[in-house]
Amino acid sequence: MRIRGSNMAVDEKVISKKEIDEYIRWHYQPDDGETSGKGFFEILTGTRKYLSGRRDITGTYAAGDTLQFLLDKIRSKVELTFSEKLIELIREKGKKPAEIYKRADVDKALFSKIKGDKNYHPTKSTALAFAIALHLSLEETQDLIGRAGYALSSSIKRDLIVRCYIESRTYNIIDLNEKLMDYGYDPLTNKCGA
Repeated sequence: MRIRGSNMAVDEKVISKKEIDEYIRWHYQPDDGETSGKGFFEILTGTRKYLSGRRDITGTYAAGDTLQFLLDKIRSKVELTFSEKLIELIREKGKKPAEIYKRADVDKALFSKIKGDKNYHPTKSTALAFAIALHLSLEETQDLIGRAGYALSSSIKRDLIVRCYIESRTYNIIDLNEKLMDYGYDPLTNKCGA
């Protein structure tokens, strides 16, 4: 099956606007604003409400030392970067890089930048496009985009539309881009199948 305006053959299914509306209705959780306006350090050192398993660390170290201690702990747990994980996933799936960046509707120049710079920081949309192209599960998607500092939120309708496609295993980037535009959002990729 060919999608209008596309020279890329697509064999993935599509999702109707009605199905997306139903998904959003069941999964949308407006931001309650509890953490908005709070700084990172305030959330870390505030009440247990934000970090349920956190112990009081402020009594042991001075405020600056506490933050440095936390940052050092985080750095010690850093694993593969987004770029490194993307290349690993392409290999694990047994795919050729060209197949994946074409399926993601991303141009070769951008893919080369990502591949050539292990610390490259893609946009959230580009990271999600690669997750769709790789047919990742929701958990795998969260892991991949998390390596670029992103997450899918239940309080952002655009994220819910993407989640709907991932959870239904509908990995058709062109249809997803069209649905995002139908809802008034920017597509994941600028090419939009052209």
